[in-house]
Amino acid sequence: MPHPTQGPVAGTASILNLDSSRGGGRADQWHTDVTFVDAYPKFSVLRGVVIPAAGGDTIWSNTHAAYESLPAPLKLLADNLWAIHSNAYDYAAVRPRATDAEKKHFEEVFTSTIYETEHPVVRVHPETGERSLLLGNFVQRLVGLSKSDSAKLYEVFQSYVTAPENTVRWRWRAGDVAIWDNRATQHYAVNDYGDQHRVVRRATVDGDVPVSIDGRRSVTHVKAAKPQAKAA
Repeated sequence: MPHPTQGPVAGTASILNLDSSRGGGRADQWHTDVTFVDAYPKFSVLRGVVIPAAGGDTIWSNTHAAYESLPAPLKLLADNLWAIHSNAYDYAAVRPRATDAEKKHFEEVFTSTIYETEHPVVRVHPETGERSLLLGNFVQRLVGLSKSDSAKLYEVFQSYVTAPENTVRWRWRAGDVAIWDNRATQHYAVNDYGDQHRVVRRATVDGDVPVSIDGRRSVTHVKAAKPQAKAA
């Protein structure tokens, strides 16, 4: 599955090069890959190419375990919530220490086309029937709630996703390959390796449109190319 906005490695159809020196490799935010589209990837595959001598681990969270650990009243609330996911967000607020190269990559590449998709906060896994929390850094707000209320509730639910009991941490070595179910996980690339070089390559498998517990399907509302800046 090609990335919606970022070009693949030359000579491949869909392999994405995540290079820390070129602004695209420091994914130090909790996220599920590409949830700003409706049928986001069901599996992701990551291979370590250039790995720092120290640092650069990846942490994964089991979002089904996160859902199951919610108290009953929070489960009931989550079951009835929907969220707007988008690749257009306040990058400076999220990554205040981002380099100029990273900011340029976000503005010119990652958001070259703007997507906005409505997903259930709780999706039902199409193969296991298990429920999991569908959140992550692409969430902009909860449907029907103010930005302020959305942020507060998001933090409550996301705290269960990032609880250590629901996570596993991987120390990379060059040549390692990780494969995960992108429908039931979030992950975070630990940005603790300074100016050391880190390169990983990712491929994803076409996904399915999430379904809520009441049978409704996610939908992409906005898909628009960003206007190009005019030459002076």
